[in-house]
Amino acid sequence: MCSTKNSYIIFFYSFTPPTAPPASLASLQTSAFFSSTAAGQECHTEQIGEPWTSASHVTCAVECIVHHPDTCQSIVYNAHTKACTPGAVAFRPLQFITTSIPSTSSTDTIYFAKQPVPPCDTSTGRFHLYETCGLSLCLHVSSSQAYYSEAKRKCERMGSSLIMTNTMARLSMFWYITRDLAKLYIWVGLDDIDQEGKFVWANGEPLSGHQNGYIWLSGQPNDYEPGQDCVQLQHTDVNIRKGLNDVQCYQLKDFICEPLN
Repeated sequence: MCSTKNSYIIFFYSFTPPTAPPASLASLQTSAFFSSTAAGQECHTEQIGEPWTSASHVTCAVECIVHHPDTCQSIVYNAHTKACTPGAVAFRPLQFITTSIPSTSSTDTIYFAKQPVPPCDTSTGRFHLYETCGLSLCLHVSSSQAYYSEAKRKCERMGSSLIMTNTMARLSMFWYITRDLAKLYIWVGLDDIDQEGKFVWANGEPLSGHQNGYIWLSGQPNDYEPGQDCVQLQHTDVNIRKGLNDVQCYQLKDFICEPLN
């Protein structure tokens, strides 16, 4: 579990455009971006637009917010070439996501925005706040295993759902938390129980084409056996390509819940 502290702040900026900004931009007029290196973490991001040249990482961040007011959450900047690349929410790198930036061989530096911290009642000891690369998630990690339907019910009784890995950043955090806790097979809040081949997240949103392109193990989902309508993440072999796969729902697995906010 990593935390980002105020001492890691690399720069602040206040940007006032010549005309009244849209509400989404106005809310970001004063923001803090953190350096991955200074925060003691290796962080990556998902590129959300074409790069341009910018005088400094400060102007790069401002321009990113101007060009991408609703989605800019990080920047990748090269102090030598002045290349500025806009990014989404930052995350710890995953071997099976090959499109993330910056590449390990580059001299680029990533700066990321701290995401809003979700409400998290830690007083009962059920939920804990996890944070890495600026993203925070409030999670309950199960101490026992359950069938998929039972795991869903247990989460619901706590006002939560099975964790959703519907962004690269969330998938990354889920991956590292379960790996560090030595959880080998973990339920994900995603299934095609209602209609075969139509996967739906725990919040009712359908699996998008973009998500479909990065969450699965190679060759998955394959519906190899009858009833493979539920989805798991597995940590069984460090040498295989990692990701999710479909399995039968009546298997005992660990699970993680997140509050319905």
